[in-house]
Amino acid sequence: MKPEMWLGVLLAIIASTNLNVGKAIQKWKVKVLGNGRAVLAPEHRRDFFIWLLGFGLTASCTVIYSLALKYTDKPSMVSSLNGVGMIGLVIFAWLVLKEKIGFQEIGGALCVLLGTTVMGYFDQPPEKGQAFSLSRFLFSSIIMVVIFGPPAAYAWRAKRFHGLAFGAAAGVILGICLILGDMALVEAKDNFLGQLKNPYPYAAIILGIAALTITQFAFWRAPAMIVVPTINSFMILCPVVLDYFTFGTILKPLQYLGVGIIVVGVVLLTYTEAQDHIAEKKAPA
Repeated sequence: MKPEMWLGVLLAIIASTNLNVGKAIQKWKVKVLGNGRAVLAPEHRRDFFIWLLGFGLTASCTVIYSLALKYTDKPSMVSSLNGVGMIGLVIFAWLVLKEKIGFQEIGGALCVLLGTTVMGYFDQPPEKGQAFSLSRFLFSSIIMVVIFGPPAAYAWRAKRFHGLAFGAAAGVILGICLILGDMALVEAKDNFLGQLKNPYPYAAIILGIAALTITQFAFWRAPAMIVVPTINSFMILCPVVLDYFTFGTILKPLQYLGVGIIVVGVVLLTYTEAQDHIAEKKAPA
């Protein structure tokens, strides 16, 4: 890869780490929001400020992801690096939440690193520059919403599968945000500040707020180690599909393998935690 692409990869990893650790912090203290206006009372203030720290880390991703897109020119490449942030989540769970790390978590981390290396090693910038089809983007995005919207509505009414349904919906929305971020840069001819003159970054911000709201609903009823990996998996896979329809981007065969390895790593990093949570809910009181 060219040097500027390595910078884009580094920025994507930083954004991914901020996103994952930020969401973990929000999950850690999300219950404080149930106090309404009393969140600033002395007994709740500390937890609320910790939640705000998580919110700030998540919000910082907007600018960092945009810079990553500027230097890589591929939303699918940037989204695939989101798996690296899962390692940050596991380290946070180990250091702060005092959760154990075993061979499965280490294996998952190695899968993520291997998949990321494969994605980066075989990546090449677009030969003819980027151009996007707004109609194909809208069509493919609507199809995504039609597929993943109803499960979230069902989970809301049935009060089941909150982590999976809301996590998938939030991940798809964030994936759409990445595509919008790249569209903004292409429309502005790669001018970072010039993109503020077109509507795409503002659409991404609005959708990002929607994804944040959906994530809080998921955190309220499901553990972070189910919600966050689900978000990550769909945030990785969604731009790979939308990148093809919007920009006509086709990855090399080994890069698709790399995406698969990353998703396997994400599952390995969280499967034990998810199973423990399910067993705990089934256990008699």
